Amino acid sequence: MVGPPDEEKAKKDVQTHWLKRNTSDKIQSIESNGEPVLIENSKSNADILYKFPFLVTVKHKNGSITRTEVGANYIFIRTKGWLFSELGLGKNIVLSDPGRESPDKETVLKLIEESLLQDRWKGKTIENLKIGEPTAGSDLETHWYRYSGEYEVSDLNVRYICSNLIVKLFKEDSSTTDWKLDWKEKGICRQIAGNLNETSP
Repeated sequence: MVGPPDEEKAKKDVQTHWLKRNTSDKIQSIESNGEPVLIENSKSNADILYKFPFLVTVKHKNGSITRTEVGANYIFIRTKGWLFSELGLGKNIVLSDPGRESPDKETVLKLIEESLLQDRWKGKTIENLKIGEPTAGSDLETHWYRYSGEYEVSDLNVRYICSNLIVKLFKEDSSTTDWKLDWKEKGICRQIAGNLNETSP
């Protein structure tokens, strides 16, 4: 018997046949989801199948991202060897809905810094701004990401350290690219350098 197809060929077949069905999809990754399986039927005239299990992550035209269990199935034809048969589709997980991807960290840091410099710390310098991973949630139709963090402020020879920053980022409309900020706390600040009799803004 001719040896079965290898995993790289199976990945290419998954890509080809997926995109034939879904021409507007963008495949982000095809990962192995276990060992390939040989399926032999006890009936002598039945087909012998070889199945490669994969996880396929796809970005769809509407912006949603899904991960699907896919089996690349091959059939053994005695005169031709192993031929691609079909894609078997299993469980499908939605990773993110359109317009609901979290902003990248650089964008979040930039927006927070710009907002702090607009009012509370106008004319000052924000340094060492740090934020943790966001908590996601939603209010009715508005999906948001909540961040907490800390930062330092430099004003000539005076320096403040501010902790307990809490802000939510959200989009007013899922079709827009602009993130809005909803401040819960701009930081609880204490002076760490300079004339310590001065009070923080």
